[in-house]
Amino acid sequence: MPGSCATQLVFSQRFPFLRRLQPLRVCRRHQPLPTNDTIEPFACQRELALASSVKDPEADKSIVQISQENGYIIQTHNVTTSDGYILTIFRISGGRRSPAREGKPAVLVLHGFANSCDSWIALPNDQNLAYMLVDDGYDVWLGCHRGTSFSLGHRTLNSNTDISFWDFSFHEMGLYDFTAMVDHVRVVSGNEKIFVIAHSQGAAAFIVATSEIPSMNEKIHACVSHGTCAYVGGTYEPLTSAVLPILGRPIEAKSFVQYTRRTILLRDTSGFTSALGIGRLDICQPKAIRCGVCDVYTLAPFISTPAQTNYTNLPRMIAKLLDTVTFRSLVHYGQNARSCSFRQYDFETEENFRRYGTADPPRYNLSRIQTPIHIFWGEQDAMVSPPDIQRLANDLSPGTLRAVIRVNDDTFQHLDFLVARDAKVLVYEPLLALMNEFLNRDSATDQ
Repeated sequence: MPGSCATQLVFSQRFPFLRRLQPLRVCRRHQPLPTNDTIEPFACQRELALASSVKDPEADKSIVQISQENGYIIQTHNVTTSDGYILTIFRISGGRRSPAREGKPAVLVLHGFANSCDSWIALPNDQNLAYMLVDDGYDVWLGCHRGTSFSLGHRTLNSNTDISFWDFSFHEMGLYDFTAMVDHVRVVSGNEKIFVIAHSQGAAAFIVATSEIPSMNEKIHACVSHGTCAYVGGTYEPLTSAVLPILGRPIEAKSFVQYTRRTILLRDTSGFTSALGIGRLDICQPKAIRCGVCDVYTLAPFISTPAQTNYTNLPRMIAKLLDTVTFRSLVHYGQNARSCSFRQYDFETEENFRRYGTADPPRYNLSRIQTPIHIFWGEQDAMVSPPDIQRLANDLSPGTLRAVIRVNDDTFQHLDFLVARDAKVLVYEPLLALMNEFLNRDSATDQ
């Protein structure tokens, strides 16, 4: 493991493995560490007026185009889940530094809430996780969950006309999407076991699958999760906090979902701004982003800390980062935030009795998870706060939880795992070291 300060894995004192906190009935509001990253309002306005446009020729290119033009071998695979959803997975099997070959260790990489598989190439090609994994010798599979712009197919439902297409949350992503993708990757790659890397909601899907279907644990070497979106009772992310009064109560949430389109396409936010004659890049300028205007506009006020933002990379970040928000997932997170728990969807008492046999939805039994898990977390993560990571760590068995790793940056936020200028050094290189060490140890055991 590299010994420099920048790449050192920092284990927080919040996570002594032998100390177990009692479950909280009501989550207290988390107070993040104060930071010195401020900007004077009038200076911000001056910068907004003086900001110039930034161009990136790759920003609007597809993941297939970018990969092929940079020497990577990429394939598009379709996977149909047992409940009829047709998912897209991109396989990047090799590149100039590591040609495609049989026998490579396979890794399934899963995106988070409001993102798609594109989010893993939001950073420049020599800094994003997808290409780093390929260059390091892995057979990389980028999964796109149901409802993203890449996975809108279904055997019988139409995503544009059938509202029932959108009746899912991260629970269904875990039970159906995750299991189908893992099995497909194993069969095609020839690997008996694969690695899983997951961010945010992707990590929640992994936890649902491995806790509800114990046999899934036998198919995975290990999981490395970033900003694991399981417990969210300590969230102070503005969008989630604003709708908690609605989303936490089943009756109000049902009405909220029923009388909306059930989804928001953040990938195309032109409906409002086209009338004004402006676009997202007109607002999200390298300097103007620090005014907060870009944050509000993209519905992602927790997007990234300014200190970790590469402003010349904004066009690519904006084009690749945001995708689709489904209200069912948002409601499910709201319910869990208000109950300070990680449990299945609350359909109200009568329907809960019919589905679960209890008045309240059951909690996910995390003690069933046997896959080794390494959790990376950020100090300023407004979506999954440090106390929420503590609650998750407490519920995982000591044999399962291998490490809880604080990113060595006091300002690190939820989406910094995808777009931070230092993500390569702070997260990806340590992550690769963990995976390589795991493989080497596994190989030594087999000999």
